[in-house]
Amino acid sequence: MRKIVVEAKIPWFQLDLKELYGFRWVFVMLILRDFKLRYKQTFLGVAWVVLQPLLTTALFTLLFGHVLHLSSEGVPYSIFAFCGLVPWLFFSQALQRAHTCLINDTRLITKVYFPRIFIPLSATFGVVIDFLISLSILFGLMVFYGIPFTTQLFFFPICGVVLFAFSSGINLFFSSITVYFRDFKHIVPFLIQFWMYASPLAYSTELIPKKYLLLYSLNPLVGLIDAFRWSLLGLEKFPLLSFAYASCTSFFLLVFGTIVFRRIERGFADVI
Repeated sequence: MRKIVVEAKIPWFQLDLKELYGFRWVFVMLILRDFKLRYKQTFLGVAWVVLQPLLTTALFTLLFGHVLHLSSEGVPYSIFAFCGLVPWLFFSQALQRAHTCLINDTRLITKVYFPRIFIPLSATFGVVIDFLISLSILFGLMVFYGIPFTTQLFFFPICGVVLFAFSSGINLFFSSITVYFRDFKHIVPFLIQFWMYASPLAYSTELIPKKYLLLYSLNPLVGLIDAFRWSLLGLEKFPLLSFAYASCTSFFLLVFGTIVFRRIERGFADVI
């Protein structure tokens, strides 16, 4: 008698779009829950969305602008620093919440069925509100300092899409492997801190020696932050090579992060 073994095939990159659409209300609820819990039981509440970039900009301006007199490529240093902080805060805050989101939502994963991919993605989407508030503050500062809006602003949505793809890919990857390797709970905060110093937030990429520029540009946030500044502040030189690399890397990470997540998500309930 021939033995027949039936094995379930785990798809590498299959996403049931119909299922995702059917559970869209869960996704919206996760985003709203993330935003509400973030500032629950805080004295200033949502005001921290405004204060965090403003206080960081003030510190950068005092230290790097007035003390060290770093170049700001012809624009007021406070605007230069704030413009770099807008994409950085979106990325760092999303990653801080996403890399432990599956562990924190143990009850949801073990007791309720819905597409698990919604959990890390909601951490990314949940920061969009903060991002838009910071962006509106930046526009207000640009008007205050008399910095004109140019046609380069039309490139800004492309920068936003690439930033979102990069953040989502990183979040999907780290959130899934943290379930199996809890060391990443401690590694990711250190990685974020290191990443901040390796990105042109407080200084211009022009300060990097040419012999190290190629190596430095391997950080996707270099091309992203420089492209944000070019599109918003109307700077002359567009970071073509670094932004092209950042774009390719971001969409690769989005695909790679989705593949990793889909391959190991079946064991989440057992491991958590």
